[in-house]
Formats: sequence, C-alpha cells, structure tokens
Amino acid sequence: VDRRAHYPRKPSGRVSKTHVDPHSSAPSFFGELLHETTSNYAQSLPLDLAEFEAADASSDIPHAETDDDSDIDGNEADDADDEYATQDAASVADTCSMTTSQYEAMILDKLEREWILNLSMHFRDRSKREKFFVTYREEEHIWRRVTVSLDYRDAPENSLEWDLSRTKYQRDKSTKIYEAIRDSLQDIQFYDTVTNLKLETTDGRLHVHVVEDGNEIIHYPTVSQIRHLGCKRVKERDIVFDSHMSGFVYKVSVMGKMLIKKEIPSPDTVEEFLYEVNALSGLRFSKHVIDFYGVVVDDDDEQVKGLLISFAGQGALIDIIFENCKENHIGLPWNTREKWARQIVQGLADVHESGFVQGDFTLSNIVIDDAGDAKIIDINRRGCPVGWEPPEATALIESNQRLSMYIGVKSDLYQLGMVLWGLAMLEDEPETQGRPLILGPEINVPDWYRQMTEICLSDDPRMRLQASSLLRMFPRAVPDDEHSDALRSDHDPVRVDTGAVNNEYLSDGYDVESHSAMRTVDLDEELVYPSSTYLHSGPLPYDQYYTSRGRSPPSPLPSDMGG
Repeated sequence: VDRRAHYPRKPSGRVSKTHVDPHSSAPSFFGELLHETTSNYAQSLPLDLAEFEAADASSDIPHAETDDDSDIDGNEADDADDEYATQDAASVADTCSMTTSQYEAMILDKLEREWILNLSMHFRDRSKREKFFVTYREEEHIWRRVTVSLDYRDAPENSLEWDLSRTKYQRDKSTKIYEAIRDSLQDIQFYDTVTNLKLETTDGRLHVHVVEDGNEIIHYPTVSQIRHLGCKRVKERDIVFDSHMSGFVYKVSVMGKMLIKKEIPSPDTVEEFLYEVNALSGLRFSKHVIDFYGVVVDDDDEQVKGLLISFAGQGALIDIIFENCKENHIGLPWNTREKWARQIVQGLADVHESGFVQGDFTLSNIVIDDAGDAKIIDINRRGCPVGWEPPEATALIESNQRLSMYIGVKSDLYQLGMVLWGLAMLEDEPETQGRPLILGPEINVPDWYRQMTEICLSDDPRMRLQASSLLRMFPRAVPDDEHSDALRSDHDPVRVDTGAVNNEYLSDGYDVESHSAMRTVDLDEELVYPSSTYLHSGPLPYDQYYTSRGRSPPSPLPSDMGG
C-alpha cells in the first residue's frame, strides 16, 4: 500500500507536528532524512494494495480515506475492492481514535516487537538497490523470515522508493516500509521458509510482489547432529520474546530464566553455527566464556533453529567503555580493568587450550555479567570487522583474497592485543586509531601490562605468546578472588629472553636478579606454530548495515550472488 499522501501538511501550532496522513511518513523522532541503497529478485504476481488519498483538514488527528481500486494477484476483483475498502476504513477509524503521540508510540512498539529489522544491505556496485532482512512476528510463537527488496533507479517522484532513497537512517527506512504495508500484512500468505516482498510503484500505486526467497532459505541442522552434546533442547513454542538485541539476536525467557537467543543468520553460516554450539558445549567448564544453556529446536524436535546462552546484564565491553569514558566521562578504575583483562586472557586461554578459535575477538564480543565478570561470546571463527585484522593479513586483503581459512590462534592473539590496548586507553574503537597501537610511557599502566600488550601486537605472529603463557605475566591475584582457576594460579610471571626479542617482559617491571621467583622461559617452548591466521574477508557484492552501534557484523548473506 502506498500510504504516502501527496498533500501539504496543515499548519499547526502543536509542538509535535501532525502528519496529514499517519501512514505518510515515519514519526519525526526517528531521525533526519537522506540516502542509501540493494536487491535483485524475480517478480511474482503483484499484490496491489489499496491507497489512502485524502485527509481531513479540519482535524489535528491524522486520518485518511481510501481508494476502492484494488488489484489482488494481478486480477481485477470487486470483492477484493470491498474487502480492502472495509479494512482501510477500519484502519482509519483506529487511527482517528488516537493522538499523534499515541500513533507514534504504537508504531515504535510494532517496530520493536513485531516488524524487527535484522540488517540491510546495498550492492557495492553502488546501483540504487536495497534489501532489508526483517523478522515479522506474525504471532507470539510464529516468527517469519522476510526480505524486502527495493529498486530506487528511476523512482517516481513522491513514491515510497523516491522517499527511501533520500532517507539516511536504516531504522527510518524500515519504519516507512512498515507504515506503507502494515495494514495488508494480514493478507499476505507468507512462506514457511523465507518470503521476499518486492515493493514497486507504478502508475502512482505501490505494488507488492510476493515470492519465496530461494537465496535465503536455510537448511537447518537436524537434532541428530547435536545429539552427542547431550545439551538441552528448547522448543520454539516454549520461548517467550522479550526484546531484539541486534542482528538475529534476541533477549528471551525460558521458564522464567532470562537468556539470549541466537538464530542462524543465513544459509552459509550453518557450519559456523554448529562450530559455536560445539565450542560452547565443550567450554562449559570455563568461568569466562558465556554460559551455554542449550539449543532451540522446532516444535517437532527435528531441526535446530538457534542456540541459547546466558544474559550478561551489563552488556558489551565496547558499550561500557563508551558510556563510562566518552559519554559520561566517569572513567573505569584500574583495578576493574585489570580484573577484566585477566579474565579475558583466561577465557581466551580456555578457548585455545580446548582446541577452538574465537575468530572475531573484538570489544563487541566480550560482555560483562551482573557480577561484574568478563565473558567471551561468539566463538564461531567468523572473522573480524575492518580494522581488527592482524598485519600479516594486509597483503591478502589487498589482493582481494577470501581469508576465512587463515583464522586461527595468532589472529585471536593480535585482536587480544587490541582489546588490551583499548582497555588501557579507555578507547572503545581501537580499530579507528591507526597503527601501530602503542602504550607509551605517558600511559599510566603497569610495565607488565604494557609489555603483554606489545607481545600480542607484534607484527611477527611467532612472537605472540599463547594466552596460557600470558596469564603468568599478571601479578598474583588476591586470595579471596574465586572467579577463575587462573586467578588463583601459583604460576610465576613470565619473562621472554631470546635473541629475537630485545625487551624483557617482567612482572611489574622488577629486575630478574632481585626477584628469583621470576623465571626465564625458552621462547621455543612457549610458542606454537599453527597456520597463519587472518580475518574473514572476501569479494562481496554488497555492503551491510546494522541496527546496533559497534557490533561485529554478521557473516555475509548470499542474496543475489548469481545476479
């Protein structure tokens, strides 16, 4: 439905401006307007949705009248005309009964709980096409995967496409799309897999072409593939939605317990998902890897649809640093940062010693729970955002190679160095600061911390010590700290002394002669030499947009890869 009325707004002295038609544009508080772009899909028979074309200038309450001309599946049908006229009249009556602020609040609630924007993308060829990935919660326990395709090329003036091409924020675009079609969602027969809605304005009317999105259909793992883990299986009907977090991640509850639900984002991430399920199951012993609750299965207990992990109440470390240090300027005390650093290194050591690789070790993938302890999430070998790649990956990136096979322990360790640098500098985006990342003498951190960070950030991957070795560089923990076995470790601090490394890495900068407890470690004994490790990257035909600040991007989706 093209809900955009082409009439001038009625002058009003209200603080909150009244739209001529409540469906004509997004509520003003969602942001300003501008531009962006994505998609390429086969057309199906059009579902031509009825149009609002009038407004009552005598009222400040937004409402509209309907045009009876409707075309369902490309056929003229008088019965359909009457049906849509009745539906639109009901919609107008509902709209007339609420104020502008009530309407805006209703739309906002729908966008948070019913029409959920997971991500959007446009093609890197800069063609004016855009695709949105949406979860439509048709009912409490019926979640539909939906994609929305738009082509902004030669868009008619004042059409939905024309308006969206000049809108800056993805959230605003999703709002306008939802307002344009929301009254007709109940008439669309959604596929059980993925439904694509191609929106197209012709002859002044918005048409919705409904087709199954074959490129996005996920072949979910079977229960038999995870049966060996002996983990809990929670049926979709037993999960209660709470809120959308980011991407395909949701806050839910199961039997009153607050959890995080992670869905499989796309067809080509099934193996990543299974890797994460196996890793989390194998790391249940670790106090500094997020707690694994179980998997989500369909109501027939045949397919695995997602996984469930514990909810970390204080959120991601990237947001904590931003809010405390850039937004509120209250900072973070050193003892807290040192504790988190120790726990982060311990968690990564647990991951590596258990035979896994984190693969996307950024400040976004470290969370702080309600007890104030750091935990690692997203152990799926995905890769990393631009700026977090190790230096040995530069040549591969510049030559446009796909780097997923190079992800390993050494790339994790370089990213650990960036995390430690960010904690020391109270910088939530170390990837934007340029290289080399250095903790100079003017930075007020202990020498052992500075040296540990330098080890991780070494250009030579062979010089990056294993996380289990880095643990010994921390000073001994206080006796009552029971958060981790590593915190109670009796290991001595470590010093590296070889011809290849000029610096002596000492705990608290003490000299080895005056502290016999410090031992020298032979470099060859501490280092392992796996295959080189790099960020996940490849030639993708599109750029992606995300709905939450600072999050690592989901893996690329295969939409329209074949043109």
